[in-house]
Amino acid sequence: MKHPITQSFKYILAYSGMWVLVLGVHVATLMYLNQIDFVSSLIDGLVFNTLFALIGVALWYPVFYNDLEKQSVTNLIIHHLGIMALTLAFWFSTGVFLTKTILKFVQPELLIGDFGFPWRIYTGIFLYFALIMIYYLLIYGYNLREHMLQESQLREKINEAELNSLKSQINPHFLFNSLNSISSLTITNPEKAHEMIIKLSSFLRYSLAHDPNNLIPLRQEIENMESYISVEKIRFGEKLIFEQQIGASCFEHKVPFLILQPLIENAIKHGVYESTEPVTVSVACEKLPDQSLKISISNGFDPEAVPRKGTGTGIKNIIERLKIIYQLNDLFSIQKTDCSFTVQLIIPHKPVFKN
Repeated sequence: MKHPITQSFKYILAYSGMWVLVLGVHVATLMYLNQIDFVSSLIDGLVFNTLFALIGVALWYPVFYNDLEKQSVTNLIIHHLGIMALTLAFWFSTGVFLTKTILKFVQPELLIGDFGFPWRIYTGIFLYFALIMIYYLLIYGYNLREHMLQESQLREKINEAELNSLKSQINPHFLFNSLNSISSLTITNPEKAHEMIIKLSSFLRYSLAHDPNNLIPLRQEIENMESYISVEKIRFGEKLIFEQQIGASCFEHKVPFLILQPLIENAIKHGVYESTEPVTVSVACEKLPDQSLKISISNGFDPEAVPRKGTGTGIKNIIERLKIIYQLNDLFSIQKTDCSFTVQLIIPHKPVFKN
């Protein structure tokens, strides 16, 4: 931490202004309470206050290098009493010498009389502890800001690590399901298996080409989603019907990378896989008045089919990612009826987490 007074010209001016006020009080006290003439009062005030102002600048160092957290209260008191005694002895003796040198004649009670000595000592004690307290408060404020900055940086690092961890779970999750599908198709329909491998490689190229912490335009996510759907259409054929209703104003809205694919995958897994009839998976998107984005993904399902059990990794990851990026807990919701399942995402206009 730099010296709080000498680090900037404006702080030097502020410090000087404070001592001008102290000088005014000093001169007024001598003139009106002790009947000292103006010239003697002004010279006395200039000498003693300028001297203490210079000493006050130097007092920063014993404060800064005396760690409060490592010092006991007793040692701290002894430390400052010793420094204060030396400070006041130097200040008083040097001030008297300089004032006597400047003035050809000095009223005795002003310097060493019953009024002069006690008054200066009390004043010096007050000024010493005032400066010391100001310095300690400045150090406390600086340390608090540094601590908050470090906490903020650490929080961002943790958030980034969590996002990377969640993203690392998404790709293997999808890849596992796709490879199972390809494995089945190699037996039943080798040509479709070959086509699916090509489309799958295109999809994976997309996922590897982007930073998982980045926000990207919805347009790119839609293109990637369509690539994924084309992979699944090879697998399910006419059994999978895909529809989308996306407003023109939505395409450039920034969304978390790879946020839609796990939900589409989930809709196909629980809707299309077990149904004997064609099932529609639909994506709708609209801008809300507050400029946030509402995305709805719906799928039908056969209520009589035995539901497939899953780990819930995809949905849990999305909820966690939204919470980390936007620091909100109510951005994901689920609506279920007898024959349809809908998930809804709210994507705010700007993220809280800076990536």
